[in-house]
This record gives sequence, structure tokens and C-alpha cells, in this order.
Amino acid sequence: MKLTIVGLPIGNIDDISLRALKTLQEAKYLICEDSRMFNNLWTKLIQLGHAQKFSGTIRFVNDFNEARILPRIFAEICSLESVVLVSDAGMPLISDPGFKLVNKAIEMGWEIDVVPGPTAESAALAVSGLPTDRYIFVGFLPKKIGKRTSTLTTLKEMGEHSKMTAVIYESPMRIQKILPEAISIFGEEAQSCLAIDLTKVSQKVLRGNLGQLLTMVKEKRIKGELVLLISIGA
Repeated sequence: MKLTIVGLPIGNIDDISLRALKTLQEAKYLICEDSRMFNNLWTKLIQLGHAQKFSGTIRFVNDFNEARILPRIFAEICSLESVVLVSDAGMPLISDPGFKLVNKAIEMGWEIDVVPGPTAESAALAVSGLPTDRYIFVGFLPKKIGKRTSTLTTLKEMGEHSKMTAVIYESPMRIQKILPEAISIFGEEAQSCLAIDLTKVSQKVLRGNLGQLLTMVKEKRIKGELVLLISIGA
């Protein structure tokens, strides 16, 4: 049995690779995060002349149904030669579901392959103007303020030993709450960047120190998918 993890575009559909297209087109069994999102993507690829009608079986796995649905999926695929895993956008498992599936597949001795694709994390680093030689991917910060403060404090302590850039995924609803918390720990002068809707027509990249970033966020109506980057350490 072979499980192939396939990266999808994070916004611009033209970023899909030829290898990803071929792997998806040939897939007999596909596991995705949201079947509607995948079907929308595939319909657009067909309209652009890049793909033909998808004929494989589609199942969806997300954070809410993963524990319940995986036994059913493993029962269905036990006689198959290959399975493909995708998320809604970007690389599966990077702040997306799929870890339990891949971990179980490794435990069962499957071959695991990957068709790499875009990630908001590396794209944001590239355009940020912040140091990229050493960075730490934080993903989404905890929802509870106590745990969030603890996470940010730990990042500051790590920066005291080695300068790095912290890469944080965030939502428009929380960004005005997160930035003051970051300022209280890293200071207003900490260099930062907020990448919004990377690769989409609505893409914006805001650069400055944390104090300036907070002012810009308050002045603008921030929508879309956000990546917050903060340079930490001396």
C-alpha cells in the first residue's frame, strides 16, 4: 500500500504542479479535508483544460471527524494499492488534519510518498523581508490567553539564545487581540510582517515594527488568511 501526500495551491490555481495534477488524475481513492473544496478546485482545473472528470472515490477527514472516520477509511482501502491525501490548500498536515492517518499508515508499514506544494509559511517568509536563515513555525496560537502568553514568552526566551523569525498563522477576528499581546512581550520595535491572502488577487503584505503593524491593522479592514511573522532575539 502506498499513501501519497499531495500539496495544492494556497490561492493561485496556476501554482499546481504537473506532478500533482498527474497524481490526482490517476487517484482511485482520495482523502481530502473538505470534499466541496476539492470538487471546486477540480471543476476549475477542468474548465482551464488541465484536468478531466475525477472518477475516484472521495472521502473527507477533518479535525472533528478524524478519530471516528479513520477506521471506516482503513477498512475501505485495505485492498487498494494506493491512496492520495490532500488538504483544502497548501501542504497537508501543516496546521491541517492528516497526522493520525499518516502515523497509522507508517505503523502499518505502508510506503509514504509526497508531492510537495506551496505553503503559506515559506511564501510569507520569502516576501517578509525578515531573516530567513533560522525560523520557527508556530502555527496557530492557543485560544486561551494564558497558554498564548506562555507560548509567546517561550519564543522570546528562545530568541535570547538564537535570533530567528517566528511564523504564526492567525485569523482576522483575532489579529487585533494578538498584536497587543505580542507587543507586551517582544516590544513595539520588534520587526514584523503580516502577509494576507498570499498568491490571491487580494494579496497584501504589511511590513514594519509591531507598533506600526497594529496601527495599520486598526486602519484597514483585514480579511482573509493571515501569516504573522516576528523577528525575535538580538
